[in-house]
Amino acid sequence: AAASLSGIGVPKVDLPSWSSHALAGLPEGPALGLTAAVLTTTLVCSVQSLLGAVAVDKLVAARPGLTARVKRADLDRELLGQGAANIVSGSLGGLPVAGVAVRSSANVNTGAVSRNSTMLHGVLVVIAALLMVPLLELIPLASLAALVMAVGIQMVSLHHIRTVTRHREVLVYAVTTLGVVFLGVLVGVTLGIAVAVAVAMHRLARTRITHEEKEGVHHVHVRGQLTFLAVPRLSRALHLVPQGAHAVVELDGSFVDHAAYESLQDWQTTHTAQGGSAEVTGRRTGPRPLTEPAPLHEGHGESSVGCRCRPWTPWRNHRCERPQSAPDADHPGAPGGPTGPGGPHGSGGRSGHQLARGISAFQRNTAPLVRSELARLAREGQRPSQLFLTCADSRLVTSMITSSGPGDLFVVRNVGNLVPLPGEESGDDSVAAAIEYAVDVLQVRSITVCGHSGCGAMQALLDAEPGGARTPLKRWLRHGLPSLERMADEGRPWARLAGRVPADAVEQLCLTNVVQQLEHLRAHESVSRALRDDALELHGMYFHVGEAQAYLLTEADGGKVFDHVEAADRSA
Repeated sequence: AAASLSGIGVPKVDLPSWSSHALAGLPEGPALGLTAAVLTTTLVCSVQSLLGAVAVDKLVAARPGLTARVKRADLDRELLGQGAANIVSGSLGGLPVAGVAVRSSANVNTGAVSRNSTMLHGVLVVIAALLMVPLLELIPLASLAALVMAVGIQMVSLHHIRTVTRHREVLVYAVTTLGVVFLGVLVGVTLGIAVAVAVAMHRLARTRITHEEKEGVHHVHVRGQLTFLAVPRLSRALHLVPQGAHAVVELDGSFVDHAAYESLQDWQTTHTAQGGSAEVTGRRTGPRPLTEPAPLHEGHGESSVGCRCRPWTPWRNHRCERPQSAPDADHPGAPGGPTGPGGPHGSGGRSGHQLARGISAFQRNTAPLVRSELARLAREGQRPSQLFLTCADSRLVTSMITSSGPGDLFVVRNVGNLVPLPGEESGDDSVAAAIEYAVDVLQVRSITVCGHSGCGAMQALLDAEPGGARTPLKRWLRHGLPSLERMADEGRPWARLAGRVPADAVEQLCLTNVVQQLEHLRAHESVSRALRDDALELHGMYFHVGEAQAYLLTEADGGKVFDHVEAADRSA
């Protein structure tokens, strides 16, 4: 407006008129060049559309309360929509169409609650293009350039740059950015893909293998992916181990190909046959799957390939799924048998030894992999997004069933996953204190109450007799009495599992208890305040131990239903 009123002669937006529009014609030129142009444009536009959809999903997930109302983007539908739009646009002589996250992110940031906002945004753009052409032609190109530059600056994420730097992707980032700025989008993206492939190949081929001796034990460290390219260096390092010596081969990579695997196993077989001992540790000790049953023996002759509970090998209170011969299967005390050397419960005075071995295995195998992440958390402090309240049952491993790591979950465990009502004389404020700290100080965005099958606390509630000694356990379990009353109330629909009825009264009480404890949570002041501010979500979860199956609480037909959680796509 200022430029128009002052009469400054600056270049302005020049929109073509509809009268000069011409329909598209068939392209002319060499078939190879046309095919390359079409495929390149299709690839870039498709990737851009998919990245935009994923970016909007992340923005939605970051807003408490919005995730439950807006489903994740259907990427197949996104591509179908893009294809249809390109057919129409190309038929009318228009430019290629691709989805971007700019308008959707603006809608999310301004409070939009559904995808209808994007449709409305598009309608407004069409109206502006049809009815506001004279007004748009008054906009100076310099103002439009400043607006585009401001939007571009806002799109630069310092957090993303730090993440790229931490993952050593600076070269790919820099080449792509410079290519797009100076050579164009297509050339820049192509250069970025080429550099990314080159970096990946370099990392795959770059394997560091060292040998050192400590206190009579020969350590062979393999850093990186172990492929056939590294077999000569691996063989040289392994031949430095004297005959009859104890050796430890530490693999610090996520992949071992067949050639390297065979070379390592052949050396191990020869070394042990000559009176030596060999132990192979690391993330993975063989390519998967293998057609040969030849295992790499770890430690005291135990197979790390066959054993599927690798992190727990120092403990014997479980059954490893390990290939075993018939004689071993006949001996219950064998390492691969039903129980370990401590008898049916893994006891026999060895629990302290098991703990020490477990810690030692952590220091050797896991600590080197998580040390940098734990150091970062030590510097920055914890900022978990979830409070996870569950039972103290030893079969419930929270990090395992949630695939979480350090700093992800603020965990509270007690007998029966109970939440005492505020104001009750419980003699124990630890649960209330943890809830207050998680909500008010850590500002978690979600609280999950997780029950499980075969809960001993629920069984004790069902079997409890009136009166009797007031032991600490019985005093604590009285916080579960409202769950018993809820289950006995015929006016309330029972909580149930989707697809089947509860197996028995204990499972029914376990489900009911999760629902009841969520109501107890809402009675806490910090929780109710956060719920009013739409800053917190409450979730119920049930884990069936025998099936290794998780269920999430949902509302259906006016009742509480625990839905079966499907396995995630391996490609996700």
